[in-house]
Amino acid sequence: MEEKSSITARNPFKDPGAIPEGFVYRSQKGRYPWWVKSVDKITTPVDASRWERKTTDAIQAGFLAATLEDVKAEHARTRERMINKMRNHEPGSRLQDFALHYASETYFAAGVDAFTNSFKPEFLQIREILKTLIHPPEEIGIPRWEGSEEEASAILEAAGIHLGAQQVGFTALNPDWLEANVFVDAAINKIKTTPDGRILIPEHLKYVVVLAGQLPLAAMKRSPSQIGDAADRSGYENRQMAQERMINFIRGLGYKAVMVPGFIPPAIPFALLAGLGEIGRMNRLISPLYGGGLRIETILTDLPLALDKPINFGLQTFCKGCKKCARACPGNAISMDDEPSWTPQGPYSKRGKKVWFENYDRCSAYTDSTHLYCGACMAACTWNKGNETTLHSVARVLGATLPSFSPLMAFIDDLFGYGLVPKKRWNDWWKLKLPVKGFDSRRNRS
Repeated sequence: MEEKSSITARNPFKDPGAIPEGFVYRSQKGRYPWWVKSVDKITTPVDASRWERKTTDAIQAGFLAATLEDVKAEHARTRERMINKMRNHEPGSRLQDFALHYASETYFAAGVDAFTNSFKPEFLQIREILKTLIHPPEEIGIPRWEGSEEEASAILEAAGIHLGAQQVGFTALNPDWLEANVFVDAAINKIKTTPDGRILIPEHLKYVVVLAGQLPLAAMKRSPSQIGDAADRSGYENRQMAQERMINFIRGLGYKAVMVPGFIPPAIPFALLAGLGEIGRMNRLISPLYGGGLRIETILTDLPLALDKPINFGLQTFCKGCKKCARACPGNAISMDDEPSWTPQGPYSKRGKKVWFENYDRCSAYTDSTHLYCGACMAACTWNKGNETTLHSVARVLGATLPSFSPLMAFIDDLFGYGLVPKKRWNDWWKLKLPVKGFDSRRNRS
């Protein structure tokens, strides 16, 4: 008999943009350079009275507005265009570029249906097999790991970096950020779906582990192309693999760990509160260390953790003047307005936050017509740098402490040849000597 849920749970967030009450916070000393400040509230304005929780169907409508027949017809046209580009040996679209793109999503594509964004049955079987790799302490007759919240966060961060993330942060679950059919319920002990389609999360899974990592930068800067797509797919795949590994690690300690349920889990709000970056002009997370080309995954756990605080490195002022991502967008989907807005640009966007909303219809029209994931906006971000020279360190300091100088910094960035790589140089990627998987996780880490 289906258990009825009263859906009663305490919300520790009195202000959706501020840190939650009743948790331990770990020291932020040494987490970032001096010019990155820890704050008690995210730098993106949030208005609880305007906040909007959408259902999965409403979110899907933003992605799947066209009929299946329309999508198939467009795919056939773009497929022919891609084949013609390969036949003509166009830069970034040659056979080896195409093969690199799809090899980069081997694991990702095995699990997700590209049209419905749902997990394939085969992938669910794979995930069950992955769980068998870990024998939780109770299965082998030893006590689970015990330690302070600070110790727990320290070992999870170290494990997360080893298992494939570049940044790891911790926050608490805010029920208001979940989809409209997902709730936190104090009366249940495991995630369940009700007959009317509600997804219920037990209250004890209140800690959120956030994993973030940069896309392979050299390939990403060759967007929009098959090489750029290889970076995009590799970034997703790397984060998903890190997520599965971290779930197993936490289970191996003797605690519960699951993905945040929902069609589109709210990774960016969690990452903001966990102090991994700020929201920039492209309406995506920008890290002070790794820039805008990030992929983020989240995990719910009942392992008590010391949480992190949001950060402020001047990005809200910086993005007002930079506009480099908007100029780079081939679909003209990113706002050129000087100020952010409370007004969404379509059904995909959620109300209640003051940001530069992207125009999803324009973005989708461009990516559908080219059959590319693009990512030019993320690749063009001024905060993206592949190595740590003295010049780059000085630029980051200036960007954070004098953000109103961002137009000049964007100009200098272009002058030194940073940002998107010209099309005539896309094929040079194959001759580069790159680190494993194209990125370095050691930046600013002692």
